[in-house]
Amino acid sequence: MSEAVETNKGGLLLGLVIGGAVGAITSLLIAPKAGSKLRKDLWSTYQIWQDKTKEIASTVCENSKNLAETVSQKTEDIVDTAKEKTENLVDTAKESQHRVTDSIQAAKTTFQNN
Repeated sequence: MSEAVETNKGGLLLGLVIGGAVGAITSLLIAPKAGSKLRKDLWSTYQIWQDKTKEIASTVCENSKNLAETVSQKTEDIVDTAKEKTENLVDTAKESQHRVTDSIQAAKTTFQNN
């Protein structure tokens, strides 16, 4: 459930960023300003959104690395657990085989003595 919440937060954040950018650009284009002032405001808004985009990209990159490390560690844990259980199963099978062999040998000896 926490992964779904994180995914929804990312979508919400992306929607807010896009909506904010569209709203900012629309307000600049609609407001009556001189051309040089409008260009200056557009450039300023562009730089602000560029910085925010870089920040978001950095956060996404960091979160992706953390996720990759977590997945890698959990995969290693699963592999180690599977190896351990397989080894235990093989040991149990070998012990069972020895017991069966010993039981057959004992029955064979008992049968030959009777």
